[in-house]
Parts: sequence; structure tokens; C-alpha cells
Amino acid sequence: MKTNLESILYGKLSQKRMSPVYRMVRAEAPSSTANLGPGFDVFGLALDLFHDTVEIELGSEDGVTITVEGVDHERVSTGVQNNTAGLVAGMVMDAMKNREGMRIRLIKGVPVGGGLGSSAASSSACVLALDEMFGLGLSSEDLVGLAAYGEVASAGVAHYDNAAAAVLGGFVIVSQEPLRLAHLKPPSNLEVAVAIPKIELPKEKTKKMRDIIPKTVELDHAISNVAHASLFVAGMALSDIAMIGAAMNDLIVEPVRSKAIPMFASVRTVAFEAGASGFAISGAGPTVVALCNRVEVNTKDVAHVMKEGFEKGGISCDAYWTKPSGGAVVKERR
Repeated sequence: MKTNLESILYGKLSQKRMSPVYRMVRAEAPSSTANLGPGFDVFGLALDLFHDTVEIELGSEDGVTITVEGVDHERVSTGVQNNTAGLVAGMVMDAMKNREGMRIRLIKGVPVGGGLGSSAASSSACVLALDEMFGLGLSSEDLVGLAAYGEVASAGVAHYDNAAAAVLGGFVIVSQEPLRLAHLKPPSNLEVAVAIPKIELPKEKTKKMRDIIPKTVELDHAISNVAHASLFVAGMALSDIAMIGAAMNDLIVEPVRSKAIPMFASVRTVAFEAGASGFAISGAGPTVVALCNRVEVNTKDVAHVMKEGFEKGGISCDAYWTKPSGGAVVKERR
């Protein structure tokens, strides 16, 4: 039985039934960070840090086949229904009644399960490649919807925040049912320090981290999150990094999720002491991010103290510094 999202997308695609414009298309999509404090399931920011590449080629053999290589490739399924790119490709081909064979080569660059939109990067690159291959001319909403649907393969449900960021780039705001998107260009001076602690991840991490979120919240906590989310958007619109950072305050989700990240509080403290404007768990974690104004602080130094903060607790950590990214792009077609 199809989900509501799948039914809508399937219906739109079934009306197209386009012949391929290209026999091979290669596309790339960026990593991303979601939530950013008060924007749970609503905010996403594309990061120019890691990228996934999807190469699609039409062939004579039946069905969709997938190969996976690159970072954490052994953790990514090659089964069509269990792979974010494969699930999207299978649905698109079925909806268009296209019986050609399709070979998908997924080259992972985004680490799996770290909270940096790994599954969204794969599905977003695939969606853009399919749109280009068949000349579908899909809208931004349909591209994001398809990419989010692909995440069902890895997370069990569609997630729009990372998908929207990976498809469109920059900072995105997502509202669901009906899907609405707002896309803002981040301040030119905004940089992001990223710390990825080496913490053993549970199976179905995203689902488990969603299960621990409180089902009811206190009214003053809800008011606080609405206020801070509003200020965050205003800060993006005004290119006010200080306002953006001050708005990264979540009283609902992060207090619960942070308990699963050892050294979280102390790492947050040292990030601010080093000059970070704001700090948050990236998606479901365990990665944490600090937003910085590169004119006022060396983002590399912030990333370094975050790494040291985890290591003081005996936790190995990788640290990076980056900037917001553009969205998915087609790299080759023939």
C-alpha cells in the first residue's frame, strides 16, 4: 500500500512517461545539518564538507541494480528497496512504465549515521540525475519530495529537512502537508565548525533518537522554541550571525538527545569560549556543529577545541571547518 507522499509523486510521474534524453547522468549532492537548535524537522543547511555522487546508466538488462563504493560503503544496502537512491529510481521507473534496465553507481562521500544527511545526499543526487536523464522538469517541491521519499529506505519515514538542503543548497525551511519550501541564502561570513565524535551508533539510530523525544511539551518550552526559531530565520534574512547563533536554543529535543552524546555540555562550553556564535546537535547526532562568523573568529580554532573537548573525555573525534554549500548539481551527461 502506497503512502500519501508516494501516491502523490507516483501520480505526477505516471503522467510524464518520458523517453530518456540521456543514457548516462552523474550528479552530486552535499552533506547537510538539520534542526540547528529550535528548528526540529523544519530547518536544514547544506554544508560544503562531504558529497555523495550517483551515476545512473540505462542498459538492456531488466530492473534496477546498485553498486556502492566509497566512505562506509559496507554499511549501505545494495537492495533496491533498502537503498535511498534505489527506492527512488525504482518508483520513478515503475511510475513511468519504463522497462529498461538501470545501473546505479553510488559513491559515498558523506559518512553514514553521523547526523550529516548521508541518506539525503544519496537520494537527492539520484533524484536530480533522474530528472535530467528523462527531462522531467520537476519542481523544487517534487524534487525534494522524491528525495525525502528515498529516505524511507534508511529511516523508515520521509525526512524533508536534510533532503531540501541537499537538493536546494543554502538554508531551507520546510513545512509539510502540503509541502512548502522557503530558501534563504546564508550570510557570506557564515562558517561551520563540525565535530564528529567516534561513538558507537545503535542500529536504526534515527528511529531510536526520534523515539526518545517527548510526546508532550510544556507551553513555555514551546513558546521559547517558536521565538528562537523565528529569530533564527530573521537572522538568516538579515545576515545577522550573532542573532542566528543566539537563536540556536532548543528546550524540547536537544536536552533529551544530548544525553546520548558524552561530553556534550563541556564541548558546547569550549566552542562558545573559542568564539562560536551558536552550537547544536547536527540532526540526530552524534555530530555537533558550531556556527561562526569568520570575520570575528577562526573557525578552524573552534573546530579544534571541540575535538579536544571530546578527546578529554576519552572519545576519539574528527573535526572539520566548512561553509554553507549550494545544492545538488549534474556533473556529467551523455
